[in-house]
Amino acid sequence: MKILVLTLLTLVLNTSIFAAKTLNEKNISKMLDAVKIAKEHKNIKAMQKHFLQRTSVSLTEQNINDSTTKRLTFNEYKRYLIATWRKMDSNLLEVQERDFKIEKDGKSALVKTTLTQTIDKNGVKTKTTIYATTGIKLVKGKIYINYYSARKMLNTSIQVN
Repeated sequence: MKILVLTLLTLVLNTSIFAAKTLNEKNISKMLDAVKIAKEHKNIKAMQKHFLQRTSVSLTEQNINDSTTKRLTFNEYKRYLIATWRKMDSNLLEVQERDFKIEKDGKSALVKTTLTQTIDKNGVKTKTTIYATTGIKLVKGKIYINYYSARKMLNTSIQVN
């Protein structure tokens, strides 16, 4: 019985040791990089563990003449990604810049990111600039995305065969 109690106590202490106490640029970047890698590998399960179920998503495609915005629930966003990924052979995301605004209490943050996305579709590579804003929340020591907005600048797309 003592061994069981000690084992359980060790597990509880170890999980609280690794839990984030506050948000900082390092732990936020680590989480965002994990999401980026999951997107590149088209792995929805690895990606979704970093999102709150109630996350709201706004996707804007903008070109010289107009722009269209989709507002999605997280489940709609997952379906959108899966459908989009089916059309791609590869999807490379390169972080160009990240700007962090962490609230004083360390429980929430807003991260603005500039990305370059290179998509390979049927042997044709297209490069696009994406400006993303990500709302971050610290919930019980775990870092989650609770808001995501991406603006894809279609007029910056170029084929790079």
